[in-house]
Amino acid sequence: MAELGHPGTHLQSLILDNTAAKDQKIACLKTLRVVVRNLADPLKNVDPKYRQLSMSNEKVKSKLTPCPSGIDYMKAVGFEVVREGGGNEFLRMTKTINVSHMQACLAELNAAIDMLVPRDVGTNPGFTEEKKTPEGIIIQKSSAKATTANVGRLSEKQKARLLMEKKRQREIDEAKAARKKTQDQIKQDKYSRERP
Repeated sequence: MAELGHPGTHLQSLILDNTAAKDQKIACLKTLRVVVRNLADPLKNVDPKYRQLSMSNEKVKSKLTPCPSGIDYMKAVGFEVVREGGGNEFLRMTKTINVSHMQACLAELNAAIDMLVPRDVGTNPGFTEEKKTPEGIIIQKSSAKATTANVGRLSEKQKARLLMEKKRQREIDEAKAARKKTQDQIKQDKYSRERP
């Protein structure tokens, strides 16, 4: 395939993929999350066993191959297809791992899984706030977290748009934080030069 772009593009394609069933998409996303979580861990990402996936492994094959965008996502994150003697095919990370990039990818994967697997109202603590009046009447008040539970009612396209909006907002926040850090460093540098 051609040079692959940003991993988020392939994640969006995976969510919108009409050829794979919802359960297959979820299984693929969870597999990707495990791989990326291991790469985001500085202690595990130096171990070769966490830096490759055997495509001949039935468990890996059954979870990744129904969703071609999942394999494209792995390539965009930095994995390469490597064929060894005997016809074994691997997805292997040969590049230096940027832990902060992997953590950002992990956040994207978690958001994508949340879109496909809406949280159950009964298992989401804090979904509603209950207050008891002096008369003993219980009043339920929806909290801000209630809006995330409604994600399950959105179409696939709306979910993908929401994912992209969250990503853009995160990038804006990261850029703002980087500018603030740079400004603080410039101020500190200026202050240290002006001191006698």
